[in-house]
Amino acid sequence: MDQHKHPRYRPGGFEQEYKAWYDKLHSSGEAFDGATFVALARAQWSDRPELAEAFGRCTRHWPESELYSRMFSPLEYPKRWHYAGNLMLQHPTLGALVVDFVFDEAVPGGLSVGGIEYLDRVMGRPQQVDELQGWMLRLQAKRAAHENCN
Repeated sequence: MDQHKHPRYRPGGFEQEYKAWYDKLHSSGEAFDGATFVALARAQWSDRPELAEAFGRCTRHWPESELYSRMFSPLEYPKRWHYAGNLMLQHPTLGALVVDFVFDEAVPGGLSVGGIEYLDRVMGRPQQVDELQGWMLRLQAKRAAHENCN
């Protein structure tokens, strides 16, 4: 009798890992409702309407962990990840987010959302985007002053 058809056969560690990898690679992801994100992007990035439109195209996401979600499948990722930059977005329930954008010549505006990092979860406490941006500007100013002294 083939061991794989035996009623007491249980896949080993390697087989379970392979199946988990295969299932994740071929996952159809989870539904993503971008309506709130579109509204937030329009309000917080009013000078960049193409970014709100980018959120409007997001219908599925693939959580990498509790800290980060990708906006395209693991099979698409290697072909589509052409990092363009990121911006912070304040969400009413998810808190501070870092939104990664990728270059995408196939869409109007040339940018797509690549992923979302959940900063409140990363930091373990609520964050405010305006405070984080102020901190980053101060850090950049200190770095520039230091470089000018050398």
